[in-house]
Amino acid sequence: MKQLELRRQLFKISSRSIIFLMLVLIISQFNLADYFPIRKIRVYGVNRLDQVEVQNALSPLVDHGFFTINVDYIHDRLKQIAWIADLHVRRVWPDQIVIRLSEKDPVAYWNDNTLLSQNGEVFSPKQESWPTGLPKFSGPEGQQLFMLKNFLDMNRLLLPLHAKISYLELTPFLTWKLKLDNGITMQAGHKDVLTRLNQFVKVYPKIIGTRVNDVDYIDLRYANGFAVRWKEMG
Repeated sequence: MKQLELRRQLFKISSRSIIFLMLVLIISQFNLADYFPIRKIRVYGVNRLDQVEVQNALSPLVDHGFFTINVDYIHDRLKQIAWIADLHVRRVWPDQIVIRLSEKDPVAYWNDNTLLSQNGEVFSPKQESWPTGLPKFSGPEGQQLFMLKNFLDMNRLLLPLHAKISYLELTPFLTWKLKLDNGITMQAGHKDVLTRLNQFVKVYPKIIGTRVNDVDYIDLRYANGFAVRWKEMG
């Protein structure tokens, strides 16, 4: 009796195993992409990004079913787009992919052919997507964070003049040159730049006042003051 019962149990187990294998074989013959296709892709956070570039990047990545699509792969591929700072990709039942992204925030043009983000990252999106009106930075590679910090500090000092830096240059000798959006150009040297700029701002109303358009350039490279070169009056 015991042997008969054991045979019955083994038969049941074998039968279930065969049925399971058959089901796996049948399911493997189906294309899940055909039965659970991705029909909607929602992208949030796009501002400066080129919509065509995003669509071209996504098209070959979503040709899979809901269960087989690789969201990590989509994430990694989209992260290669220059404008994207961060993103999150997820599936939403039954047929959606939802992408939420954040874009890099540019603060300056860097050496003519790239942009500089607020985090000091140099990146190179398509030029037609560049914003207009950013200040221009010119400096040695690797000095972008140093320049960005000084740019922010200098602009804070210039607030009383209602002027901002439109061009900032750091030479290979680490001397500063800058141009304000009111047209004034400055040579600032490399020592005590912020202190000297602050002194200039304090006396600006008395020395320059309403004669902004008459200024050729200003030299801040003096320990006890600065020099103003006036335009020649024809």
